[in-house]
Amino acid sequence: MATPMQQSSTASTTMGINALTTAHQAIQRSKSDVDTTAGNLAVAYSASSQDGREFQNVLRQWDEQAEIILKKLQDLINKLTTTLQTHNTTQTNVTDMIRSSASTSDAAFNQLT
Repeated sequence: MATPMQQSSTASTTMGINALTTAHQAIQRSKSDVDTTAGNLAVAYSASSQDGREFQNVLRQWDEQAEIILKKLQDLINKLTTTLQTHNTTQTNVTDMIRSSASTSDAAFNQLT
């Protein structure tokens, strides 16, 4: 039975997860800041004025785009987490197979001596 070659590294996958998580958190902080600012500025901009409507449109578009980016980042974090779990499972399986093979080899050698 052929064992799959490891194509991922625990350290690099973990670094990727950490980097994406940091980016996700930064965007969430920015989104919160924009929401707070929008609330404060909404009082100054009348929704019935042309500039007020445009301001609200810009904020709505930014919010929608930020949500898309946050979702994509979370999807990447989830995929890398799954990759890390798969890597660890594969590593454990390979280690178990090596130990089993070594045990079988030792038993065969002991039969010869």
